[in-house]
Amino acid sequence: MDQIVDKAYTVTSNVFGPESGIPWWIWLFVIAAIMFKLLVPAPKTVRDIADERDQMMLNELLGADGKKSKKGNKEKKKKK
Repeated sequence: MDQIVDKAYTVTSNVFGPESGIPWWIWLFVIAAIMFKLLVPAPKTVRDIADERDQMMLNELLGADGKKSKKGNKEKKKKK
């Protein structure tokens, strides 16, 4: 168990330590890039926008709950 911990410590100090070949400011850039990716929402694709538009149109036609509205049914009855 101690051998595994020592090996992990050696690898970590070689990657992050003062003798590593990677400067500290590169690690800050990597962390900032990861945080930026997590905090900024991904842009919607054209397909997503079209799906939302289609869903809104269906809701207007069928009513907010997905069923035909009572108002539309009353208008149909009056026409008969």
